[in-house]
Amino acid sequence: MKFPHLFFSLSIILILYSCSEDTDCCPQPANSNAYETGIFVLNEGNFGSGNSTVSFIDEENGVQESQIFKSVNSVALGDTGQSIKLYEGLAIIVLNVSNKIELVNRYTFKSVGSIEANLSNPRYAEVINDKIYVSNWGDGMNASDDYIAVFDLSDFSFIEKIDVPEGPEALISANNKLFVAHKGGFTFNNIVSVIDATTNTLQAQIEVGDAPNSMALNENRLWVLSGGKPSYADTETAGKLSGININTNTVEEELEFNDVSSHPDHLVKNGGALYYNLGKEIYQYSTGNSELPEAAVLTVDEPAVLYGMQVNNSKLYVSSPNPDFTGNGKLYVYDLTNGILLKQYTVGVNPNGVYFNN
Repeated sequence: MKFPHLFFSLSIILILYSCSEDTDCCPQPANSNAYETGIFVLNEGNFGSGNSTVSFIDEENGVQESQIFKSVNSVALGDTGQSIKLYEGLAIIVLNVSNKIELVNRYTFKSVGSIEANLSNPRYAEVINDKIYVSNWGDGMNASDDYIAVFDLSDFSFIEKIDVPEGPEALISANNKLFVAHKGGFTFNNIVSVIDATTNTLQAQIEVGDAPNSMALNENRLWVLSGGKPSYADTETAGKLSGININTNTVEEELEFNDVSSHPDHLVKNGGALYYNLGKEIYQYSTGNSELPEAAVLTVDEPAVLYGMQVNNSKLYVSSPNPDFTGNGKLYVYDLTNGILLKQYTVGVNPNGVYFNN
C-alpha cells in the first residue's frame, strides 16, 4: 500500500539531486525587479472605458511589455490615468475618472496600496515630508470646490484638505514648499499658489500667464510655462514663460511669446536647458537668456498629436495617440542633436506621459 508513496518520494529525491548538479535543468524564478531600469509610459485610455494601462520599455535590452499593472496584479489599473509620481521605491499612479490612486513598488509594479476616498477629479501628486499631496479639481465647472488632498506616506491614510483657487494642476516641491500651477479646470486661471508644507497653509499666490500647464525647477528658479488662452476662449492670449524666485515667491523673469496664437506646452528640463513645444516644433531655451528662441531645434513629423514629451540623455521622447484617439498609440524617440528618429514603439491607448525609472 505504501509502495506508490515510496516511488514518488524517490523520484523527488532524484529530481532535486539532478538539479543540484545542473543548475540549468530547473526553471529559475523570474527577476523580481523586472522594471528596475527603463521607461514607463502612462496610457490614459478612453474616458469612461476603464482601459488605462502602463507600458514598460527597456531600451538597452530591447524589452517591451504592455499592461504591466494588470500583468503583475491581475486586475485592471482603472479609468483615465492622469499622471505618475516616482518617489523613492514607489510609483504613485493618479487615475482621474476612477477618483483613485494606485501605489506600486516601482521596481516590481506589485501593488502596495490604493487610495479611493477624499479624491475628486485628481490630477497630479507630489511628496514632501512623508506626505502625499494631490491636486483635485472637484467639479470642473465649480470654481470654489478645488483642493489639495494630503495623505500620510506611511499608510496612505487621509490627513486633510487644503482649499485652493480654481484648477490646480501640476505640482512641484522646493524649499519645504508645494508650488501649484492653476491651469483653471474647465475654464482658465493664471496663478501659481504656494503652500507651506510644514503647516499645510496657503502662503502666497503668484500671478503668471494664462493657463499654466507645466513647471520645471532649475536651482533657485521655478520656471512656469503658461499656454495662454486658446482661440475658442472669449479672448485669445499668448503664452508666457515665467521665472519665479523660490525663496521670495516673486516673478523675476517673464518672457512673452510674440504671436497671440502661440500656445506652448510640455516644459521639461535637461541639464541647464529648458525644452517646450509649439505644435510639433521643439524649442530649447537656455536659462539666463533675455529672449525666447526664434528657431526650433527640431520638428517631429511622425506623431499624430504631441500628447506627452520628455528629454533624457540627448534624446527626445514624444508620446502620441493614434489620429482618432481610439487605438494604440506610439512612443517616438529622437536624437535631440540632429532630429533623427531613432526608434518607435507601439504602446497603449492615448499615451500621455513618459517616466524614466532608474
